[in-house]
Amino acid sequence: MKVFAAYSAGFRMFRGSRGLAPGKKSRERALLPPPYPAAPGFQPSPARRRGGVTLVELMIALALITIGIIAMVNSFGFIQKAIQASKNKTLASNLAQEKMQIIKQKVYYQVLVTSDPAHNTTDFSPESIDYDTGYFPPENITEAGVTYTRYTLIQVARENSGQIEKLSPSTPDTGMRLINITVMWSQGGVKRKLALRSLMANPDTVMSNAVFNGTVKDNASPTPAAIPGALVNIAENMGWRDMADGAGVYSINASPGNFTMVASADGYYTQMRSVSITALATQTQNFNLVKIATGSISGTVWLRDHLVISQVVASTVQTAGGFDTQYIELFNPTLAPVDIGASIASHSIKLNILSTCGTPRNCGDVNLVYVSTYVVPGGYYLIANSASFIVSGVNYNANAYYSDVAVNSPACSVSPPASDWNPPAVKRLVQPAHNGVVWLTDADGNTIDSVGWNHSATNPSTCETNCVPLAGQGLLSGDQIVRFYAPCLAGNTYGRAYDSNNNQADFYYNATASPVGLPYSPFAGTVQTVIAGTPAPGAVVTASDGVSSSTEAWLAGGACAYSTFTLVNVATGTWTVLISSGQYMLQNNAVLVTTGAVYNFPSSTTFLTQPATMGIITGRVLNSLGAPISVPSAISVSPGGAGSPGNASTVDGKYRLLVSSGMVDVIANPGNGNGSYVSISSLSIGTEIGVVHSGVDFILYQGGRVSGFITRDGINALPGVAVSITDSNGISRDQQISGTDGRFTSISVSTGIYGVAPALGSLEQAIPSSATVSLVTSGATKFSSTFTITGAMGYITGSVTYGGQPIKTGVLIVVTTSTLPGSPPVPPALNAATLAGSPYYIVSSMEDGTYSVAARQATAPKYNVYAYYPTPSGSVATLISSSTANIQVLSGQTTPGVNFSW
Repeated sequence: MKVFAAYSAGFRMFRGSRGLAPGKKSRERALLPPPYPAAPGFQPSPARRRGGVTLVELMIALALITIGIIAMVNSFGFIQKAIQASKNKTLASNLAQEKMQIIKQKVYYQVLVTSDPAHNTTDFSPESIDYDTGYFPPENITEAGVTYTRYTLIQVARENSGQIEKLSPSTPDTGMRLINITVMWSQGGVKRKLALRSLMANPDTVMSNAVFNGTVKDNASPTPAAIPGALVNIAENMGWRDMADGAGVYSINASPGNFTMVASADGYYTQMRSVSITALATQTQNFNLVKIATGSISGTVWLRDHLVISQVVASTVQTAGGFDTQYIELFNPTLAPVDIGASIASHSIKLNILSTCGTPRNCGDVNLVYVSTYVVPGGYYLIANSASFIVSGVNYNANAYYSDVAVNSPACSVSPPASDWNPPAVKRLVQPAHNGVVWLTDADGNTIDSVGWNHSATNPSTCETNCVPLAGQGLLSGDQIVRFYAPCLAGNTYGRAYDSNNNQADFYYNATASPVGLPYSPFAGTVQTVIAGTPAPGAVVTASDGVSSSTEAWLAGGACAYSTFTLVNVATGTWTVLISSGQYMLQNNAVLVTTGAVYNFPSSTTFLTQPATMGIITGRVLNSLGAPISVPSAISVSPGGAGSPGNASTVDGKYRLLVSSGMVDVIANPGNGNGSYVSISSLSIGTEIGVVHSGVDFILYQGGRVSGFITRDGINALPGVAVSITDSNGISRDQQISGTDGRFTSISVSTGIYGVAPALGSLEQAIPSSATVSLVTSGATKFSSTFTITGAMGYITGSVTYGGQPIKTGVLIVVTTSTLPGSPPVPPALNAATLAGSPYYIVSSMEDGTYSVAARQATAPKYNVYAYYPTPSGSVATLISSSTANIQVLSGQTTPGVNFSW
């Protein structure tokens, strides 16, 4: 305190003695005009003190300023992140718009439909990014230090009742393409994406001058009712379709010809008919669909996927030796042997015991002596505290018995109290007349099964839901708890496998107060039939009829719980039914449903035991007359890389495919394996493991193919040229692109006369410009012509580096057959003279130091390539350049390795 007082006095002395600088006036006097008259009664003090701050005030002010500065610094970080995020999104938008513009500048027929889309299912799971891998493959572009991936997907589209509808890639041209551009990048470790869509129309589309119209109604009633949403389409061109409105009315614009019309609706039999129409005609085709007769499917659902504890006896006195036998019985309801194991280090199933004997004693992982190490399917495994014992006059040998070696628990590593032993020394780990829990764990410590019972009103915490209720006595000597073989049913007839995860509901139990005795002896070495297991509420049930929806199993039975289901509105016939829950499923391929009847699954057959690794797609493949295709062979159906191909039945046209989960494209007659029929692909179908996706039907019509050869000089192949194939009415039936060998072959198209023409840019020419082909025979391939293309584009590629490192800021690349004047050469000026002279092809290098220039074929004279790189020099930039000459470009070819370095 003295030190503090002295410090304060000194501080006051310092403040009080501080004088004014020469020529300065005090603040009080400065407020008054000269000569500063004194106020009445004013007596100036001899040493008036000036105002100031204390040390505490100074420290508080400093703290406030520091907090403000820190907040300001942090806000700069947030602002910077926001600016960067906005910048990244702007660049992504620019890249998407750039690609869209590049595609839209192409000739319509060069914008080829993605025939076999790939799926990015990892970056935005469960959402998928579909993209082209062939005509417009993904591009990795680095801008401002961020790498963007640009995906492109081209789809056939048409308008249906005011909505844009996406169609199968194999659909003949509808005159409309849907262009999908998706740009993806990573920001702060999080994936981002931006999508852009636009439509592209065919300027050469011939107006469909024939019209089909009519109604679709239900044939069941005397006055047929409209079927809103019914689909009517032309089998030969899936782009010609319409959906019936609320009054069942449809209208389809088509070209003249002979076709197959198809009308379909959920819950009705599909109706098909052959039609013929001329130009400028309007034809009415009404459909009255017959409702599909239905029945239902019902049953119970069980899992049998884990080992269970089937019986526990705490103590039964042996007549020989007078000791108490304790045993625990296990049962294996699965279809595979279960490894119990032979040592603490290696066994896969561990026995654990918690017993309240005076004080709780958790014996944890019990050491056992193993006589046998496997539990067979449908078999029992007996664990006891002695190698053999007698129950009800029958001698039993244990499959494993308690070891005298200390178990892996401090509470059980000491000698147990005397009450746990009877001569001869036999250990008891479950104490009679007390609480107890026995549970099984795997090698990783995961609980497989557990059963517990109580002594008082308190339940052990490790029971399943509710303990076996033995309040007031616990499990006495001579008592037993035995698992039911079915809900609330005990006995020796079937395997003791019922497990609703509720100990109170899963076990039969008796007490000495009720002299029931021990009617259920252990079944060591016995194999029994399983008729129940673990209920599977929520199991998904689906059928392949194409009419019914899926359903889920639910719990019924109250305390005697079981899971049941009813699948309604299943079409009559024989179907595949799939029931799945978690990792397991049941597939039954012979479920017969009759009109108005219920098919009941036998309770002994509704066990989900098959691994649920696949889903199922079903449907039919028919010809244009609605009949299965049987000549010359069955049609192959393929799910692409999502599963194994199958064949449609030649009897009823049905097929069934096992597929992985995700988006699946199903193709009927892939690659025109049966050359007499077209190949058709479905839209992407979403599939799930253990679920049937039905009703994926195909109608194939007969046809042939058109082929041709594209060259740059009449001899050498020219790849990458688009070719359009149109019918006699000018309707596009197919687009192809020449391969690396210059050849193209169309899909199967119906017989008739077709025009074949390369789709070229404005400065490209084809000789001949087109060809006409007459297809007469189904299954035949007709050669059209050899087309020689002049003025087609080739490519020059290379890299730009400075000091061995890629130049990120951009280098101007100029390609021309002219020689630029000057030393160094002067970049070309855009004026009337340059526009009228030799062409210039100009690009800027990318951020990764690479470039690619598209230029027309040049063999004589060859191209000169110039590179201009601006480098900073003080306050100005110096332009340095380099060049190379005699670069040859061939149509459809790439000339690589034209590199520049400084």
